[in-house]
Amino acid sequence: MAATTLDSLGVGMFVPLSFLFFVLTTHLSVADVGLGTSVATLLSLPVAPVAGSIVDRWGPRNSLVANNFLAAAGFLCYLLVDSLPTLVGAMFLVLCAERLYWASWPAFVADLAEGAELDRWYAFTTAGTNASVAIGGMAGGLLLGSGWKGAAVLIVALNAATSVVAGVLLLAPSRSGAPQPSEPSQPSEVSQTAQVPVRRSAADPAADPAAPPDGPEPPRAGWRTLLRDPALLALMAAQAAFAFAWLIPTVVLPVYLVEVDRLPTWLPSTALAVNAIAIVSAQSPLTARLVAFRRARVISWASLLMLGSILLLGLGASGRGATTVVVVFAAVLLFTAGQMMSGPATTAIAATAAPAEARGRYLSLFNLTWALSATVGPVLVGALIEHHAAVFWCVLAALVATGGLGYRLADRFATPPATLRARRQPEPEPQPEPQPELPRIREELVR
Repeated sequence: MAATTLDSLGVGMFVPLSFLFFVLTTHLSVADVGLGTSVATLLSLPVAPVAGSIVDRWGPRNSLVANNFLAAAGFLCYLLVDSLPTLVGAMFLVLCAERLYWASWPAFVADLAEGAELDRWYAFTTAGTNASVAIGGMAGGLLLGSGWKGAAVLIVALNAATSVVAGVLLLAPSRSGAPQPSEPSQPSEVSQTAQVPVRRSAADPAADPAAPPDGPEPPRAGWRTLLRDPALLALMAAQAAFAFAWLIPTVVLPVYLVEVDRLPTWLPSTALAVNAIAIVSAQSPLTARLVAFRRARVISWASLLMLGSILLLGLGASGRGATTVVVVFAAVLLFTAGQMMSGPATTAIAATAAPAEARGRYLSLFNLTWALSATVGPVLVGALIEHHAAVFWCVLAALVATGGLGYRLADRFATPPATLRARRQPEPEPQPEPQPELPRIREELVR
């Protein structure tokens, strides 16, 4: 947690400078920086499967350490950029580190926790990361606003330093997942079954500590096996559609509220601040109350909240005055609630549905679904939201609804049919065992 928080602090400091840094420190134009960013992003997409293989071969923790050192090297290369090719090369290093991070971090947490505890770990780290990014963003904004010419270079250097320190912290030994007996004795049934890797239901946090299956151990999962896995394909399809909802706070709100509805420019930034504060303060308590429910069901509930947010923005944010401001904040809170409900659940579903020996590759493929919304989303917003807003809101609502329903269907693929049948049937009530000694004891007591 210390490593994650420190790394996020450096990233938060750099966020206000991410696009502006090269404009301030080089002779490159805004168009050149945009082109270089797009090229580096496209070049980094094939790195995701490679990152998954690295995680499966060298382990999540070693991969996280490598991610931090690689990110530090990339940020230090930012200081040497003086042309478009060097810009693409430096950004490519940083984006490769990012691909490695998203393949290794969920797998690392899944090695430390399981069942309902896994959801709480993801919620806890998400809340801590958001708080750290917010603090870093404020610090970076103050440095940039000071007018000092070396502020941009100092922020990049501090970001690289926090990555190095976070990598060193991750080298510390972590606790073992298997309990160690304090004295030599016969291990209990729980400790025997807990050490056997089992593929479990992806959407049921209570299904993780299941009993080991009978029969020989299944073969190692290769790329061909993963790409034929219906659970993985269903999860990828559902997340590819559901991820379009995350365009609302980052892309849709600034453009729609300011450029289309002509609302005050302070409204989108204030709405984003409300989003961040709500996540920091309510993420962990909310997830703790939701771990009793199936993850796929929680995501479907979250999609309904996000659909309500889309409805409010599409119908109620087109006026003027205080009522419109209230509607916008209500829509942001609905989206934030759905975001907090679905964030830990989606990550936990992917982490627990994956075979243990292929978790890195599984997560790398799953996280590639975000690239679809990141690539197609801005084009969709630019083409529709200004002149065909109603069409845009309908398309976005259809994608979010498809994602929520898709997770329910993916749950069917990830859960064995026998488990589903067992859940539908009520468990028989335990019958009391016969106690033949009771009549004899009763007679003796009467005497």
